This record gives sequence, C-alpha cells and structure tokens, in this order.
Amino acid sequence: MIQESILTMARMSCSGCAKNITRTLQSFPHVEIVATDLPTKTVHLRFDAEQVTMDTIKTALATAKYPVASEEIIEHTNVE
Repeated sequence: MIQESILTMARMSCSGCAKNITRTLQSFPHVEIVATDLPTKTVHLRFDAEQVTMDTIKTALATAKYPVASEEIIEHTNVE
C-alpha cells in the first residue's frame, strides 16, 4: 500500500537541514521524496507502507536530529 504524507519538521531552519533530511529519507529504498519546502518546514513524501513504517521513518529522522512535529496523511493507495 502506497502512503502519501506531509511531515512538518520540528527543526528545519536552513538548506543544510533540508539536505540532511533528504539524505536520511533517501536511505530508505521504498521512500520517495515528492517535495521539501524550507519556508513551511514540510516534507511531502510517498512510501510503500508495507515495506517501511512511518514509525521507522520518524525514528530515523529523530536519530538524525530532525524530529517530526506532525504528520498529515494525504492518501493510501493499494497497488496490485
């Protein structure tokens, strides 16, 4: 199942932060970054929820010192 979410980051204050967040998310083979928006401190991503959980993604970001402040689920899509 493909999930699309927008994460609001607690700490994303510069382009270096955005790059580090992107690098952390790119370490997951089943996560695709749709957009990173520095002014709104958000990351729009799409991922295969059967391969990686949001908890795993949030843990990786927190470990990299970029905790998630909130998550908005956009849609779930079944892929057959």
